[in-house]
Amino acid sequence: MPSQMRRTERLHFRATKKQAQLIRLGAKEAHSNISNFVLESACLRADQTLASKQHFELEPAAWAEFMTALDRPVQQKPNLRRLLTEPSRLEHR
Repeated sequence: MPSQMRRTERLHFRATKKQAQLIRLGAKEAHSNISNFVLESACLRADQTLASKQHFELEPAAWAEFMTALDRPVQQKPNLRRLLTEPSRLEHR
């Protein structure tokens, strides 16, 4: 985790005595303080959990339809282009 990022959020949780001891030992072995150890461990687990949501399976017919959609030529969307390139109403003020 980049050191220049300011931590502004506080998380609270309870652990059993055995869990707390395990975390302390893990942090010590990693040459880290408990806060950094817990935060880095939790972020790693969250990344792994969210990455698993990016995998999906389709039946062969649905997969073929999906691939056809991906291979379709790009369609110009003038309204979308304008929306993404023009300043928003908040930026006009």
